[in-house]
Amino acid sequence: MKKQLYFLIFILLLPCSLLAKTESVSKTTTGFGSDYQEALTSALMDAVRQVRGLQVSSEKQLRLDFQQIVNNSVESKSATIGVEEQIFTRSKGWVESYEVTNVKKPANSGDVWSVTINAKIPQHQSLVQDEKRSSIAVMPFRFTHPTFSINDMGTPSSAYQISSRLRDEIQTSITKTQQFAVVNRSFGNEFASEKALLSSDNVPAAEASRLGQVAGADLMIVGNIHDLATVVERKEFYGMVKTKMTDRIDLSYQLIEVATQKILMADSLKQEFERSEKDETSTLEDVSNAVVSGILDNIYPVKVMDVVAKDEIYLNQGQVRVKEGDVFALYGKGRTLTDPNTGMPIKVEGKKMGQLSVVTVMAGYAVAELTDGDYSKVEKGAVVKRLTSTSSSGNAQADKEVRPTAGSSEAPIQW
Repeated sequence: MKKQLYFLIFILLLPCSLLAKTESVSKTTTGFGSDYQEALTSALMDAVRQVRGLQVSSEKQLRLDFQQIVNNSVESKSATIGVEEQIFTRSKGWVESYEVTNVKKPANSGDVWSVTINAKIPQHQSLVQDEKRSSIAVMPFRFTHPTFSINDMGTPSSAYQISSRLRDEIQTSITKTQQFAVVNRSFGNEFASEKALLSSDNVPAAEASRLGQVAGADLMIVGNIHDLATVVERKEFYGMVKTKMTDRIDLSYQLIEVATQKILMADSLKQEFERSEKDETSTLEDVSNAVVSGILDNIYPVKVMDVVAKDEIYLNQGQVRVKEGDVFALYGKGRTLTDPNTGMPIKVEGKKMGQLSVVTVMAGYAVAELTDGDYSKVEKGAVVKRLTSTSSSGNAQADKEVRPTAGSSEAPIQW
């Protein structure tokens, strides 16, 4: 209860600068038409397009709304330079105000009206700062079987639920890396309901101005789950039962550029994950991290972010891709060559300069120490590649299978 109260107080005390807001953007546009109303409507539409963009479905209705608004004006008044009309409420927030700066009537029968305006268009300012990041969407993975047996009893589990859970895990992991602006493609019904509310007369125009701001995805992650099964091994010795559960997964995934549908990278994952608990969610988390690391290792490899001391070297990735105890090879600056067959550039890695061992891991970064190599040659932007991982190799002694013997149980022997 206290945590919830503290969180509520924190939200209430957030500075206004962190809250979403709407700013007015001024645009000067010129519209043309067979009469004054049509030319003015055309100018207003052009101003809205330049600032907020329009979908074909919403453009037709908005044009009708603008025509109704400007039709109430008389020609003698609207032709006067400097006339300003407040149409913010009547246009449901698409236009805050506009000022007619120039009107040109037809000079002859074949000419058209020309109306120039200066319009103020409200534009919603997103809280997500993603100017330099590509946007990405994670789609549910397809599956070859309606159910998978992934528990110790061998009973079937819904493939749809597993796919949705895996998508959520990948989306969470890739968001934590902060390398992409992740766009949501879930909860369509909920968003449709909120959009209908904003479009209604139940909310003020200032709220309705947030419509039409949904971001498109530059990239998309898709995949197929070919197989997912759990192998259960039970060993009995002197009345003791030791159970070992291993999840085996076979999936493929692709990173696709949405605009062209070109595949940037593709890979498959055929791997076994031993469960530490009787819960398949731990395996899905491991699979998610493997997929995200596979994608980012090709596009955004882990790099040195800052060099403070030999034992304080900052890496630009945190918990999703780096674990305490991970060992990374440190490389010098590479170069780019040209493939003689395709003419495509090929990045050639630099020489190995040493090794780093991760000592501290935070959400968005990690701190490592140089365990091998010349500290003076460690530079910002240097690429590092994982050599060993505590998450995969673990403690050798702990992973070694021990033959159970009488009395080896945690509980004392009962005679």
